[in-house]
Amino acid sequence: EVSKCEHSFVSLERGLKAFVKYVPRDVVRMMLAGEMESTNVMARRVVSILFMDIEGFSTLCERILVDQLNRLTQDYLQAMCEIIVASKGTLDKFIGDCIMALWNAPRHLKHHEKAAVG
Repeated sequence: EVSKCEHSFVSLERGLKAFVKYVPRDVVRMMLAGEMESTNVMARRVVSILFMDIEGFSTLCERILVDQLNRLTQDYLQAMCEIIVASKGTLDKFIGDCIMALWNAPRHLKHHEKAAVG
């Protein structure tokens, strides 16, 4: 019985790790907490959206070693993501070196405009 529970837990953990690759982490947390259901229903909402990338990234790619580029990109993405999450933003996706984030969805955020630029 314990072995079945352990196997189920490991499978659940593996599934959640795969799921958060495609769904914003905040959305997954809300779904697990029962604060949000998975539906196909859309709602109209005013949101603040951010697209941000590294200026001159293509030129930089041609000038530095792959290992350096990888480290730089990871450090940049990590730092920016921490700022976005700290300001109650939702990471939507990465597009190369670009980050797309939004505020006021899925969780309501009063003064989301200020949070997005603050």
